[in-house]
Formats: sequence, C-alpha cells, structure tokens
Amino acid sequence: MKIFHKDRASVYVACNKNYAADLHITPEEIEGKTDYNFYPPEVAEKYQQDDRRVMESGETLSLEEEYVVDFQHRYVIQTVKTPLRDDAGQVVGILGVFQDISARKKAEDELKNSNALLSAIIEGTTDAVFLKDLEGRYLMANQAACQAIGRPRREIIGKEDRELFAAASAAVIVDVDEYVMRSGTARIAEEKIATAYGEETYWLTNKSPCLDKDGKIVGLIGISRNITDIRQAEKEKEELQDRLRQAEKMEAIGTLAGGIAHDFNNILAAIIGYAELAREDLTDRNRLLADIDEILHGALRAGDLVKQILTFSRKGREELQPLEPAPVVREALRLMRASLPSTIVMQEEIDGACGCIMADPTHIHQVLVNLCTNASHALPDEQGIIKIRLARVDMPSPGLAEDSGAGTQPFVELTVSDTGHGMSGETRERIFEPYFTTKEVGKGSGMGLAVVHGIVQSSGGFINVESEPGKGTTFRVYFPVVAAEQTAEAAGKECGPLPGGTERILVIDDEERIVALQKAVLTRLGYQVTAMTDSRSALALFLSAPGDFDLIVTDQTMPVIPGSELSERIVQARPDMRIILCTGYSSMISEDRARQIGIRRFLMKPVSGTLLARVVREVLDG
Repeated sequence: MKIFHKDRASVYVACNKNYAADLHITPEEIEGKTDYNFYPPEVAEKYQQDDRRVMESGETLSLEEEYVVDFQHRYVIQTVKTPLRDDAGQVVGILGVFQDISARKKAEDELKNSNALLSAIIEGTTDAVFLKDLEGRYLMANQAACQAIGRPRREIIGKEDRELFAAASAAVIVDVDEYVMRSGTARIAEEKIATAYGEETYWLTNKSPCLDKDGKIVGLIGISRNITDIRQAEKEKEELQDRLRQAEKMEAIGTLAGGIAHDFNNILAAIIGYAELAREDLTDRNRLLADIDEILHGALRAGDLVKQILTFSRKGREELQPLEPAPVVREALRLMRASLPSTIVMQEEIDGACGCIMADPTHIHQVLVNLCTNASHALPDEQGIIKIRLARVDMPSPGLAEDSGAGTQPFVELTVSDTGHGMSGETRERIFEPYFTTKEVGKGSGMGLAVVHGIVQSSGGFINVESEPGKGTTFRVYFPVVAAEQTAEAAGKECGPLPGGTERILVIDDEERIVALQKAVLTRLGYQVTAMTDSRSALALFLSAPGDFDLIVTDQTMPVIPGSELSERIVQARPDMRIILCTGYSSMISEDRARQIGIRRFLMKPVSGTLLARVVREVLDG
C-alpha cells in the first residue's frame, strides 16, 4: 500500500517508502515537489484536479485511475483521497492511499470473456436451459428450451408454464418447480409434456434452486434433455437415467480436476519448495519459523484438496501409508466445527494413542467430513448432537469382522453418531449406492456415503451402520491396525537429514519457478544440476552427450515435447538412463505406462523439496 500527504497547493509533504520506490527515489527527495516533477503533464494535471476536487468539496474521493511509473509503465490503481483539516476545521491538505489493482482488473476482463463464452455454450447446447423466478415466470430460456416449448423467446420470457402448456403438462412442471423452491434442494425428474405443436414429449429435467448472495432462494435453474425416443422401453429408460446422472456429475468433476490440477500443482510446488528452502535458512530462534511452518501446512493441505478432487473423479492414485489417524481426525473436526451451525453440539472422544492404520490422510479427512455432514443433515432444524469417537478395539462387535472378511485383528474404530431422525431398514440397505436419495434422508446422503464406502474398502476396513427411525444413526468405521514394524519403517524413511550426492542431474520443467526451485534444492545437497525450461533444447543437449548425466527429472505437461515422449527418446538413446517423471495431471501418461517406457519413478505434484531429494537418492542408489 502506498501513502502520501500533500499540502493545500498539492505539494508533497511526506510519503511512505512504497510510494517513493515506484519513482526510484527516497521519500525525502519527493518532499517539496509536485506531481509535475515525476509524471507526464497530462497525468500530473489529472492528479491535481482530483486533489482540488477533494480540498474544495471537503469530501473523500475514491476512484480508479491510471498510474504511470518512469513515463512508460502503466498500472490501474484504486485511490482514496481524503481532506486533512486544522484545528479550526479548515482543509489544509489531503491524505492519499492507493494500491495496484491491475491484476484484479485483468481478472474482471477475463471473467467477462468467460461469461460471454458461457452464454455461447448455453445457447449452443441441445439441452433446454432455463431460469425462473419465485413465481415461476421465465427469466431466461435458450434456443433449445424455446424449441421444446414450441414458442419463440418473446412469447416465453415473463410467462408462467400455465400460460404456455396445457393444464396437465403445466401441473407436472409446476409440481417439480414448487418442490425445488420450497425444499431448497435439487431434483431430477421425468416430465411428460405436450408442446405447443401438440407433440407429446418426455424430458429428463434437473432443477436446482437459484440463490442470491445471501443464500436466499430467488428462483430455480433447470436443464432438460429430451428422452422421448427411448421412453417406450422402461428398462432402457432407467439405465439411461442412471448413466446420465453419473456421466453429467462425474464429467463435470473430471473436467474440473483435469483442467486445474497441472497449473495449480505447479503453484503449490513453488510455494512448498521455497518455503522449505527459507525454513532451512532459519534457526529455531527465528520468529519467522512458525510463520513459514504455517505456509507449508496450508500449501500441503491445498495439495491434498487437489488429490481429493482427482481421487473423486477416478484420476488420482491412492497413496496408502502408515499413519496415526488422531491428528487427521482432530484437524477435520476443527474444519467441521467452523462450518456447522452453532446449534449443533459436537462431542469428541479421541484416543491419540489408538494405533496406526494404512490409509491416505486426505481420504481419512474426507471420510470424517462426509460422515459429519451426513449427520448434520439428519438433525431436525439444525439442532442436536453429533458425537465422534476414535478408539482402538481388539475385537469389533461379534460377527462383524468375520462377515466383512477382515479377520479378527485389532482395529481402529471411528464412530460418528447423531440424534437425528434415523433410517428405516430399507433405506439403510441402500445408503451406499451412488446418488441414492429418499425423502426420509431429506438433505441427502448423495455421493458422500458412496465415496466413504470406497475409501474404507480400499484401506482394508469395513463399515457398520446402526439406525432406527426416530432414534438417530451411528456409523462405525473399522481400519485394521498396522504392525509396529511397518510404522517404524515408514517413519524411518521420513526422518533424518536429507541425502545428498555429487551426481550429474538434468532437470526439465517449462515452469521457471519449478525448475529454479528443484535446482536450488538439489544443488544444496551437492548434486551437479543442469536446469532447462525447453524440452526440445533439453533433448538436444542430452543427445549431444548421453553420458554426461546420471539422472533426469522431467515434468510431463510441456510444450512441443511432453515428458513421456521426451523420456521415450532418451531411453532409446541410452536404455539405462534413470528418469523421474513429475505430473500434476495428464491423460497421456499413467504409472503403468511410465514403467513400460523405462521411467524409474512417477511422482504426483506438488512435489516438495524433501520428497524430491529422497526419491532422487533412492533412484540413484537403485
């Protein structure tokens, strides 16, 4: 933030260092001068006109304006100028504060472009897309919606369905609309409609409440797909509904995961890596050490969230490892406590010494959040108790372990119970089915419980559910306890100083920050590092002297030559070349495919400096 003080004649009295730094002078060199000493005449005149406006009106002025540095660098700034008064109340000058908002303005422009693109997509889709207000009047309808109704847009906007359809068709539509806006929940329904053409059609419609910025329902948005052609075969219709529901939801999540994972993981890798380097340069007495630890903690959690998205869309890899669940459970409960209404009482009973399990920490976090969210939805009027217990049990309830096939070894038991409305036996048998919902469950188990079931099974555990209508629900999740020697072995790998060496390493990544970071980390450990940001140049360098390097660390997603292709060409020239491939997300390469090429290790971003150093040493030693 930049601050300055001017007198009544717009002469600078003082300014802070940030303001003076843009002009490459000291605050003392600005004092006694005017804007004409530092800016082009037209810019200086604009600034002084604003000064006079503030001093003459006596009112604070807030505006966005262009800021020029060195007569050439232009920025968009947000400026606040306020009058300064003496003891008699007379304006004697102004105080100005401004900050650079160029990045924000650029983002706003990009958002406008995105909105234009979104409008084009909505208008071009073959699905009917529409928006209605609380009274059911159409506010927006794309071309496909107009064709479905059988009227031009000018005859649809502002009208209700009762004015557009026959009574029977309108009743079907209005019934679903009123449910969505009354309950505040989305609903997928099949609607039988007679259009203005007199044609009887069937539509699979997904309607969701439309909320304002305060979370208040102001209408609904709907997407409808014509399924008339397959309506005659009931079995085919049901299969199509299932495929459509899953495909639309999973495609959206998969697209999100694939689109953001690579760039976001590169950003996180830079944050984590440079924070680790900074931490290494600090002593335990340095007060900045705790701040850097918080940066690392936040960045690592952000990386876990990306993994969670990739896992949900089936594009991530499970990384099971021995871990103590208690810290993960406590962290998840802190997040849940902040997000749940204060009318819900959370009771915790966490045994920090209950043992270790084999699991992915992100998955354990996801299991608990989903179970607690499910419990909160079961509480009437957002009032009641959710109890969370984590403990070691030498033998689950009789027959449970045997029925699940998990044996009778010790388990860590995670229990989440609520005082909500409970479930019937029929509902209890179906709660782990993807997208299964009933009116009894109300706010929905949705996909959450299906994800929980998959995570627990992949960790070698099992789930027991106890529930009766009106008597609440208890989920008991069992994870097999890991043997002490496994835990010790895993802990040993993570502890101790980072291993170094003197080998020659070629690092390739099109992100300059990432390649600079990896070079810094490995150089500190004694390695001879050559860093390159262009995969084509890197390949040429290697092929000119294949024996000059002992190891190659390469990114996957790069212009011209991706990491997988680069690795193939390197292995063709030198079959024994050790290669580590790093990727945030790519549909072009899998871990199995990487092994077939000859790549020694396959790392998912973000890759911390600590992990990179240990893997480099393992590959070189292997």
